[in-house]
Amino acid sequence: MEIQKSTLNLILSMKMNEKRHFKIFFQKINFGSQNKYVLIFDLINKYGKIDEKLIAEHLNDYEYSIKNISYDINYLNKLILRALNDFHTDKTISLKVKENLKSIEILFYKGLYDECFKLINKTKKIGSKNENISLMLELLNWEKKCAGYSFGLQAAKTVNENVDVYIDRLMGNRVVADLYYKSYIIKNAVGKMSAKKIISQIEEIIDNEAVKNFYSKNSSIQTQIFYKLIYANYYHVLENYNEELIFLEQAAAIVDSNAYYKKENPLDFISIFVRIIDIYKKSDNTVFYDKIEEFRQFENILDFQKEVSKERIFIHSHQAELDFLIYNNEIKEAKDKMHRLIEKLEHNKFNIEPYHHIAINYQFSAINLLQMEYSQSLKYINKNLNEFKINERPNTYIKSEILNIIIHFKLKNYKLVLYCFDSFNKKYKKLYKLSYIEKHLLNVIFCIAQNPLSTNSKNEFNKLQEKISLQENYSEEVSDRILDYFIFQNAV
Repeated sequence: MEIQKSTLNLILSMKMNEKRHFKIFFQKINFGSQNKYVLIFDLINKYGKIDEKLIAEHLNDYEYSIKNISYDINYLNKLILRALNDFHTDKTISLKVKENLKSIEILFYKGLYDECFKLINKTKKIGSKNENISLMLELLNWEKKCAGYSFGLQAAKTVNENVDVYIDRLMGNRVVADLYYKSYIIKNAVGKMSAKKIISQIEEIIDNEAVKNFYSKNSSIQTQIFYKLIYANYYHVLENYNEELIFLEQAAAIVDSNAYYKKENPLDFISIFVRIIDIYKKSDNTVFYDKIEEFRQFENILDFQKEVSKERIFIHSHQAELDFLIYNNEIKEAKDKMHRLIEKLEHNKFNIEPYHHIAINYQFSAINLLQMEYSQSLKYINKNLNEFKINERPNTYIKSEILNIIIHFKLKNYKLVLYCFDSFNKKYKKLYKLSYIEKHLLNVIFCIAQNPLSTNSKNEFNKLQEKISLQENYSEEVSDRILDYFIFQNAV
């Protein structure tokens, strides 16, 4: 049942201090008495699952009713959320403002307009620090009501004029946000549609009046960030990664300049920094490790959303390190790093999403392939192809299919290579645009697999290596470096 799954996930996500607060909070609202909801909470917390039969047995021991356990679990969910709301009241500016809004509403309904005004003014000062326009509008709405009832309609009209200012800012911010989302979708379409069409679409965004005439002074922090990211996406499409990096670092600097925004929106900072690291990892630049260290230190300033942020920093930084080593052909060091990462993953109970699992398995498979440990390589590729679905990470999933063909080729499973090659074309020919190196490598493998006894594999790989070296404007992704190194191994 959905509510049971939600309650289980909620309890499992709670830290020790949150669990302790839940029990203190519950005792307060129940005058210190033990209650079956605490008992149910403890059972779920102890066993890490919801078992209604087990819960019923324990409730019987304490002579509690077991008529509707599903209802009890639903009510427990509500109690936990109330306790967490109470615990985290002052953790962010938005939460402080929302808490004050409740008090403002109560004071208003009691007709205590002076007290209401004082709290509104105090809350406006707090709210201005993180520029949450929707919350400021809600505050102004209560200020308008108070002004109208205590000072007359003229006072309410004056406040209402300020509402118009915030609405204009909100609309301006919305336009830039919408253009950013569109630019991001276009960026991710690179390789999936014609370059001419993509460039035309991204230039249309850059030529939009909201971007061309952007004025940052009256814009929120997030809108200023989106503006920089629009240009970062633009230069990514143009494959001008130096310019992309400049705008990404400008976006990160905007986040850095506002301590409140950085602490309260850590995932924004992380997503920008991941893109910065992604550019540095495709080089032999030692700055890469400085950036990795800066990235990892970010968690030290966090309180709220710390655990989620730690997970993302852990995954992204280790994936980036592996890619950096693969890109620079440091395969032995990548293998050592891989083993250390496996140990860390076993000791950390991170909630890793399928999206990241697919990437990690692909990296592990590639490293084993380049170390000529083909059975191990196949083990990780099979995890991707058997345990996950293409829609969970399409490009990497398809690249896993390519590695699958290559591994079976090295294992001399030629009939299976031909079968997988045919299946690959049927499934992905229209869906996925092969890179230059992917296309030519698969063709060589297909030709050798058709006539393995009469074809000189080494000569074919030598020819392929020469062809690739003559390719102009050849831009290598990490996945292409893997194939490049594989071709080199088979040509020498």
